[in-house]
Amino acid sequence: MRTIILFASVLLLTNSFVHAQKKKDLLLQIDQLRQELSTTKGKLADSRKKEKVNEARVKSMEVQVQDLKETNTTLLTNMSSFTELSNKKATNLQTSQEIIKEKDKQLNTINDAITANDSINLTVFSTLKNAIGGDNIKINNGAIYIMLSNNELFGASDKSHKVTEQAKPILEKIATVLNANPSIGIIVEGNSNALKFDGKNIKDNWDLSARQAASVVSILQNTYSVDPKKMEALGKSEYGSQSIETSTRIIIDPKFDNFYSLVKDTMKNNAKN
Repeated sequence: MRTIILFASVLLLTNSFVHAQKKKDLLLQIDQLRQELSTTKGKLADSRKKEKVNEARVKSMEVQVQDLKETNTTLLTNMSSFTELSNKKATNLQTSQEIIKEKDKQLNTINDAITANDSINLTVFSTLKNAIGGDNIKINNGAIYIMLSNNELFGASDKSHKVTEQAKPILEKIATVLNANPSIGIIVEGNSNALKFDGKNIKDNWDLSARQAASVVSILQNTYSVDPKKMEALGKSEYGSQSIETSTRIIIDPKFDNFYSLVKDTMKNNAKN
């Protein structure tokens, strides 16, 4: 009996010891698990923090990428605009150079025409100077002026408009030059300063100067065969000449209309070429 009681006591103590040991081990495991859980929770919290930081970085990088895309698009647009502007400037420059080249050609054409016109006038001037002599022939602004005294042309009477025989030789020399140069024409400009008129045949100096100019033109046409289409008669009364002594002025017309026609035709020909 005692043996049984002792065995039971030992068994009970053994069970208690085993149970206490198991409980102790279990508590240790629980503490261990708690520590691991706490560590895991800390790691999880750190991971979540890092995740949030990474998400913020990703968003920041996405914003930066978008900004870079917009900047790149703007740069491409500006580059395209600059390229277009550069092409326009190059085109404008080429157009300007062509215009300048054309203007130079036109200026050269005008210069050549002026040179040719001046050469004709100088030749005519030289011929007239040798034929007429004296200081009564001058050239100014591309036109040749011949000053003939009214006393020499129409005699001593200040109201005469009939050309004298003594004046015909000089008119013949002028006619010879005109006939030798079909391209030039003349304007005969009468200038009179008579003091008294009877009002019957001649009204005033306007009337007289016009008749004097017409008389010179008539002699050149009818006596020396100068083409009437290249002559004009003009009366200036006493207001035409700056000289105190009345005179008739013969202007060798530079024919500016012909000059401009020459320039215009030359420019047309250059444009075709």
